[in-house]
Amino acid sequence: MFAYWMRALAPAGSLWRHRDYMRLFLASTLATLGATVSQMALPLTAVQLLDASATQMGILAACELLPFALLSLPAGVWVDRSRKKRLAAVFDLLGAAALALVPLAHLLGVLSLPVLYVAGFIVGCTFAVGGTAMQVFITQLVGRERLVEANSKLSAASSIAGIVGPAIAAIAVDALGAPLAITLDACGFLLSACLVMSIRRDDPPVVTEKRPMWPEVREGLQLVWRNPLLRALAVAAAVWIMLFDSFRALYVLFATRELQLGAKDLALINTLGALGALLGAAAAHRMERTQGARVTLILGYLLCGLGYGAYAVMQPGWALTALGAGLAMLVIDFGATMYSVTYISLRQQVTPDAMLGRMTATMRFISVSAAPIGSAAAGRMGDAVGLHGTLLGVAALGCLLALGAARWLPATRPESEIQFELSEQGVMK
Repeated sequence: MFAYWMRALAPAGSLWRHRDYMRLFLASTLATLGATVSQMALPLTAVQLLDASATQMGILAACELLPFALLSLPAGVWVDRSRKKRLAAVFDLLGAAALALVPLAHLLGVLSLPVLYVAGFIVGCTFAVGGTAMQVFITQLVGRERLVEANSKLSAASSIAGIVGPAIAAIAVDALGAPLAITLDACGFLLSACLVMSIRRDDPPVVTEKRPMWPEVREGLQLVWRNPLLRALAVAAAVWIMLFDSFRALYVLFATRELQLGAKDLALINTLGALGALLGAAAAHRMERTQGARVTLILGYLLCGLGYGAYAVMQPGWALTALGAGLAMLVIDFGATMYSVTYISLRQQVTPDAMLGRMTATMRFISVSAAPIGSAAAGRMGDAVGLHGTLLGVAALGCLLALGAARWLPATRPESEIQFELSEQGVMK
């Protein structure tokens, strides 16, 4: 019904009138709606039922990120050789099955941290492979000239789901308990898979000839390494993701143990964060067009660092502790969304179709490989020096990243100029 009214009210030529894009839009919204439940319920399961330490919370976050380091490079070749829509749907189903392990183990009385680690690892595989396929499919579905618009709308959809989701999560956790509430996320993955498969347009694999995998992996690495823009984006993304996921690994533990907040307070924090992401998605498109991608990226880095610091200085017993933490999360997610929309769109715009899968996988491999180590180290530091000190360290490094990027991140250039350079280097097909 929502998709029908958006098509009816939207002007001619709008992506809201693009039937297949709207199905992808709804699939993304439902997947995010389910994910907001797990964002609260999975760490609450570890903290409340299994008495997880900061180190164990870091390991849980690392398990979710490890597949990007292990699978990203071969996944890029697989995506370039496969039908992206089908691959994305299959991995949505795999994610649904993995999440169903948690409530099933709880009902059988065998729930443990290793079960959470396994579920997190499999869900990470879903994003490492299925997420890569979906990013490439979006490019083929809407065209390069509409990528920023398409990614902004998808990010806005995720943000709207994120605003509604925490309230649903709080109700579900109170009514069902944290482990059983994760069932809603599994249902979100399942519905997302059905919607993706209902998209009428299919995409034939770009690569038809059978070639050894590793030479193609090497081509993806060369594509990123030889281009100054892609190389700088990958390095900056590696630092940013390591800091962002270190914060995510500890923010629930910090809220529950240090700030003495409950599920409803976490729902408020996550809702305000989703509102920030919604505002960031709207701002990203406008700022990228008026100020350029470089300024938008640097501002996103800086806002994240400032938000981490604001969250870390919250103290228990303040009258508005939950609201203050939520406003800090709003700033973090505003900056994160501005950064991610611009970053993803920019790297897709400057890459030839035949290399999109390998480029995306290579960028993910470079940028996310350090994140499991960072999350585990942040958890260890949380036990060693305290959560306040660890989060303040993450904040300081986030601000330093923005200052460093202002010096060495190259100015962006027109797509045609960059693709000409890639052709001269012999990496275009």
